[in-house]
Amino acid sequence: MGGETSIGGAVTRVVITAVTFVATLAAVGLVFAQLPSPDVLTNLPNQLPMLCGVAAAVLVLSYAFGTGPATYGLSLGRRWLGDFAGGAVIGVLFQALSTTAILATGSGRIVSSWSMGVFNDPVTVGLAIGATAAGFVIVGLWEDFLFRGVLIRELVVGLTARRISRSTATGSAVAVSALVFGVLHLNAGATGLSTSVAAIQAVVGGLYFGLAYVLTDSLALPVGIHFSTNLWTTVVFGQPESGYPAAFRLTRPFDLSADLIVMLLLPAAVLVAAIVLWVRVTRGEVPDVSLRSVGEQ
Repeated sequence: MGGETSIGGAVTRVVITAVTFVATLAAVGLVFAQLPSPDVLTNLPNQLPMLCGVAAAVLVLSYAFGTGPATYGLSLGRRWLGDFAGGAVIGVLFQALSTTAILATGSGRIVSSWSMGVFNDPVTVGLAIGATAAGFVIVGLWEDFLFRGVLIRELVVGLTARRISRSTATGSAVAVSALVFGVLHLNAGATGLSTSVAAIQAVVGGLYFGLAYVLTDSLALPVGIHFSTNLWTTVVFGQPESGYPAAFRLTRPFDLSADLIVMLLLPAAVLVAAIVLWVRVTRGEVPDVSLRSVGEQ
C-alpha cells in the first residue's frame, strides 16, 4: 500500500486514519446514544467514542503499514508521563497569564465564585470535575493524535520525499496543520466566540501544539498543554453560563480587537519559550531538525 517514506504512502495513511476514525466514531457513537448518560459524567461520554476512534486508527495503521503507536508520538512510559505533566504545568502558566491580562485590561471580569454549576452537592461536584478532567485528557489525545501525530508527520514524509529539507518540511507541516486545526474549530457558537476570534485562537493553538510535538517527537507535551488549558477555562475560570462547576465565572472578550490579539499572542510567546525551555532541560538540547525518526525506519 504505499511505502513508508513515499508521498503515496503518506497520503494513504492520512486518508485511512480519517476514514477509520470517523467510521469508528459513528458506530460507537450510535451505541453510546442508546445508553443512559448521567449529568455527573459531563463531557466524558461524548469523548469515549473519540478514544475508540484513536484506538481503531492506531490498530489499522499498525497492521497495514507497521507504523505503531510510537511512530505517532504515543510511546507511553515514564518520559511520556513526565512530558504530559510538564505540559500540564506549562498550560496552567499560559492560562494564568491570559486570565491576568484579561482582568488587568478590564476586558473581562469575575461575576461569581465557587459555582456548583448544575450540581447541588460537593460529592457530585467532585465527580463532575473528575469526569471533566478525564474528558479533556481524551480531547487532547484525539485532537493531537490526528492533527499533530498523523497530519504533521505524514506531511513531513510527503514533503521530504520531494527532496525538501527536513526543517522546511517540518515548519510547513506545522503551519498547514495549524490552519486545518483552525478551520475545523470555527464552531464559534459552541463557546460564544466570534468566528474570527475562534479561528485565530485555534490557529495559534495549533502552532504551539505543533511545536511541542515536533521538538519532542511525542504527543505527551502537547496533550498535557491541551488538557490543562481546556480544564482551566472550564473549571477554574469557567464561562458565566456554563453548567460545569467552576471556582470562578469569568466574562471574556469574544470579538476581535487589537487588545484581544495582544492578549492572545503575548501569553502564547511565553508558552513557546516554556516549551523550548522544557525541551532544553529534559533533552539536553533543542533539536535543529525535527521528527528525526521520519525516513529512518
